[in-house]
Amino acid sequence: MNYTCEAAIGAVSGLRSFTGPAIVSEAAHRHVLRLKGTPLAWLASDSVAHTAAVLAVGELIADKLPFMPNRTDPPGLLARFIAGAVCGMAIANRRKRNDRIISALVGGSAALAAAYAGYQYRKHVKLPALAAALLEDVVAVGVGTAVVARACR
Repeated sequence: MNYTCEAAIGAVSGLRSFTGPAIVSEAAHRHVLRLKGTPLAWLASDSVAHTAAVLAVGELIADKLPFMPNRTDPPGLLARFIAGAVCGMAIANRRKRNDRIISALVGGSAALAAAYAGYQYRKHVKLPALAAALLEDVVAVGVGTAVVARACR
């Protein structure tokens, strides 16, 4: 089976922990991603979609601050894994997958890999720190949006 969408949305959560859930929640809220009758139906509620969007915007801003903890510290990794797993499972539900657990593990694992890849990117890229962070933001939002659009066809 192909788990590309689950891995990609998980990777988005690895780069920005709230961006993946915000994109998935907004798609569910707008009934583009249909989660009704699934364990993740709560993602479609007004309050979850709004809260996820606020948290995602806050994270995009906070990520640029010098005192933010390292994304590869255990609490950050755990949050990214959970976000990636939830997003992977949501995409699997939309694609009528019966293997939700595998999809969740793929999404969570991809989030961990992307967290480390993003850390190395920021550490080694030859760009000003703000430019590197903004480019990472664009990649996370762009990939997340494209994945949901692809998975929801």
